[in-house]
Amino acid sequence: MESHDIFELVREGFPQQIRAMEDLCERVSYRFRDHSLLLESLTHSSAARYVQKKNQQPIPMPWNERLEFLGDSVLSLVLSSLLLQRPEKFPEGQLSKIRASLVNEHTLARISQNLEIGSCLLLGPGEERAGGRNKDSVLADALEAFFGAIYLDAGLEGAKRVILGLYKDILTSSLTDLTQQDYKSRLQELTQGAFKEAPMYKVIKREGPDHQLDFSVEVVFRGQTLGTGHGPSKKTASQDAAKMALATWKQMEESGYQGMSS
Repeated sequence: MESHDIFELVREGFPQQIRAMEDLCERVSYRFRDHSLLLESLTHSSAARYVQKKNQQPIPMPWNERLEFLGDSVLSLVLSSLLLQRPEKFPEGQLSKIRASLVNEHTLARISQNLEIGSCLLLGPGEERAGGRNKDSVLADALEAFFGAIYLDAGLEGAKRVILGLYKDILTSSLTDLTQQDYKSRLQELTQGAFKEAPMYKVIKREGPDHQLDFSVEVVFRGQTLGTGHGPSKKTASQDAAKMALATWKQMEESGYQGMSS
């Protein structure tokens, strides 16, 4: 059966989902040249088997498993390239950690939910009853397949434009969280490496009402205050203090300061 025939067959059996697919394309500002790719990317295996049985087809219509395989690689390539170009120049370990947080099932499912991909999915009756439209695994797979479909339809640049548009805010948030977490870990790596000791954090001030607290935290190493930080929580203030301590440590290294040596 030709792809055009399959599309028309599905349009008759799943009219609401077809309309939802059209809305999805508008939301991501992309128009498919080959609509069969869009259809395949949002077809669950249960729907393929259902349509095959209902219409007595010799073979099932394509479903999104193969496109998911492709989309996973496309997404990883686009995000890896983007991260390598960041001004922070993250080392390989951090690059892998950031990328993993961006492509895990939870993140993919959240993007799918924001795009309302669940309303587009073609599911068989059994998967429909099992709540497939809201399953993180199904939504994540469908989003990767969607990226794979765009890649085949428009090449890497087309897929890149859509992916970066969807990931812009998520990437900013992930980098902010990672950077904050790493100030403390990077400082500890330095102190442990040089002296086999960890720095200590101490709250020196807590001000403001409960709904608007401001903490002051200092980080001390070998009796010397390396930095003082401020923030609405002890965690944030500690991260701020560690950031200042890293700058202090760098200055001491550059000046040849030996005051903390044993």
